[in-house]
Amino acid sequence: MMLAAAVLLAIPMRSEAGATNGPELKQLVKQYLPGCALKPEKAARPRTLVSAAGEQMDLLAALRENPEPKKKKAGYWLTPTMTFLSKQRISVGTANDAAAVIQLLHVITRGAEFVQEGTYSAIPIEGGWVVEAARESAKSPAADPPYELLVDASQHVTQIRERCYAYRGSARVYEDTVQAVYEREMKRNGGINYPQEVVKELAKAWEKEKAQKTMPPETAPKK
Repeated sequence: MMLAAAVLLAIPMRSEAGATNGPELKQLVKQYLPGCALKPEKAARPRTLVSAAGEQMDLLAALRENPEPKKKKAGYWLTPTMTFLSKQRISVGTANDAAAVIQLLHVITRGAEFVQEGTYSAIPIEGGWVVEAARESAKSPAADPPYELLVDASQHVTQIRERCYAYRGSARVYEDTVQAVYEREMKRNGGINYPQEVVKELAKAWEKEKAQKTMPPETAPKK
């Protein structure tokens, strides 16, 4: 059990370089968090984000936070900022909106420069969006595992979470596959082969999901 926990907790530390830039943050907050306020209001670098319900988020602390595994759920990382934003009922009606939500998350937790060096793309899935963020910087060309935005029937975000593994498809398929592999590998040998096995099974699941999407409706297998 400890080995599997160590695998999920092996997360690189965030750098504080490129602190939150006031204008970019203010623009995103105004557009996507109209019920929230930055304090002090006229400061070049606000220190606090306050929700309509009065909940406060320390923006300096957010730059130092690191994702942690979601309790009792394999395959996801969470941060206090993701939790805070998930409560704000952000309206996400388009792919641009979905990408902007992760840009907002990154401006808060990684700084405006990080966002300026990246490209963001959103893929619609059942019940929400998968958002991929790739950095274009020559210093650190890389892609993060994708983020998942779950939305309700009115297209308001109900949860923001980061996947531990690359997967562009359904939240249900991803979650079920990761959980099944985790439980199987823990029973077999304490999770020694879990990292390799989950990547293999996700690749198979993605090929199956893509094949189902391309089938004519009358020939698609029933769920």
